Amino acid sequence: MKLTKSIKFKIIAILLVALGFVQACKTAKTEIPIATTIEENPKIIFLTYSISEAPSGERSMQFVSQKIVDGSLKNNSDRSVQNAVDGDLICLQFDEQSNIISRSLIKNPLKKSIESLNESKSFEMQSINLNKTKFSTRIALKSQTRNITISNFANSKNLISTKINHE
Repeated sequence: MKLTKSIKFKIIAILLVALGFVQACKTAKTEIPIATTIEENPKIIFLTYSISEAPSGERSMQFVSQKIVDGSLKNNSDRSVQNAVDGDLICLQFDEQSNIISRSLIKNPLKKSIESLNESKSFEMQSINLNKTKFSTRIALKSQTRNITISNFANSKNLISTKINHE
């Protein structure tokens, strides 16, 4: 069977168009660079403090304890400083040159929300404002961290500074 030039041309054209459709359906691979650095040996620090608020609104804090363990935290957008409101605390990690290397949010430890039953037997949320309490926070500890400072979000007043020993 002898194929003419026009038939060969049509077959090649059909194959090229079919190949083009196959290539167009291929999923594109795009790499998104990761902006955060991955710690080689990630650590979590558990810090416990006591906080109190005077009738004048002046807050004071005392360090209770710290514990450093191996591990990493999941990303939690609720701990982002952009979600801070009046009464919340900001936790800053500093390196040896006092450069900020990390910041995170601690929700107001003096404001507790509890769920209770009302008279109609349905659940409702209630807020209780405390004058004094103990609280713990956990933070992804950076290897360069030498100092952790906790301050009021509203006025950026430093409440306490804790020296970190990575032992």
